[in-house]
Amino acid sequence: MPLDLPPDEVRAFATGQAPAPLLDLVGAMATHAVAAGLRTGVFDALAEGPCTPADLAARLGAGTEGLARLLDLLRATGYVELHDGRYANSPTATAWLCSASPSSYGQVLLVWQSILGDLWADLPTAVQTGRPRGDFYPWLAERPELSARFQDLQRGLAGWLAEEVVALAPPPDGEVRLLDLGGGHGTYSAAFCRTHPQLSATVVDLPGALGDGDHERIRWVAADLTRDPIEGKHDMVLLCNVLHGFPAAQAAEIVAKAAGATRPGGQVLVLETIAEHRAGVAEGAFTAGFGLNLWHTQGGGVPSTRTVEGWLADAGLGQIKRHDLSRSATHSLFVGTR
Repeated sequence: MPLDLPPDEVRAFATGQAPAPLLDLVGAMATHAVAAGLRTGVFDALAEGPCTPADLAARLGAGTEGLARLLDLLRATGYVELHDGRYANSPTATAWLCSASPSSYGQVLLVWQSILGDLWADLPTAVQTGRPRGDFYPWLAERPELSARFQDLQRGLAGWLAEEVVALAPPPDGEVRLLDLGGGHGTYSAAFCRTHPQLSATVVDLPGALGDGDHERIRWVAADLTRDPIEGKHDMVLLCNVLHGFPAAQAAEIVAKAAGATRPGGQVLVLETIAEHRAGVAEGAFTAGFGLNLWHTQGGGVPSTRTVEGWLADAGLGQIKRHDLSRSATHSLFVGTR
């Protein structure tokens, strides 16, 4: 919602003279409007050139009146501009909402719009009773298109962070066995294999989340981290963006299981979104919302540094080191040695 508020309005909302919840209401409206624009192809169509509502409706096969009202809201919230009766994408939309943009945020917004619109409808009841609904993955499995978007986001984030993770935690010399618990798409394992020819990896995840790549040094194993035993001893064990999806006690058990699958002298790597982030105000607010969503939809949460280090120490791991990632101000990598 890139509203361009004049200084007097900013002061009024910031000091309580104006109703700040109005901005939240407008933001909610804008979220649904942008999602509608993405799903109907508004931003990609406008990327081809400015046009009138009637011309845009014809191009999209949409009704003119509803589209014109949608464009009015997108203009009011800073996503499109109007010049001489023709609408065009704003710089914000061009950078973040057009599918051709390398920094497109459209898929992120569509996933979260679905989550907030559906799963958060009963958030008041969950907070009141203290019982989160906790059915995120069954809910996601019933929505194949949304599930595909979600998995794409997971792969994209992993692809962005994997190079730095590999650089921060080099494997030991010689032949190395890596175990990637909850690794799904296998992006982190593939990055380690590309960088270190002596390394082979086993990726373990639920059948519905498990990747199907054909890398010659990656083996795929379908299993439930919370119930199934882990075979063998490994030189490195990865838990990348996995633990936040579990209640704290269960996350601690998974770390203990990872430690048990590590040979003496081997390492357990935990990559997590951390409560003590180094991000700005907007990302900090999103991290708080992400933590609430994890609790409500999975029973998990964004852990603190102390919590993660405690899980590792309680699992019998020592020499615990924390590395703050430069590519994400909300992520840290923890390394513990058995």
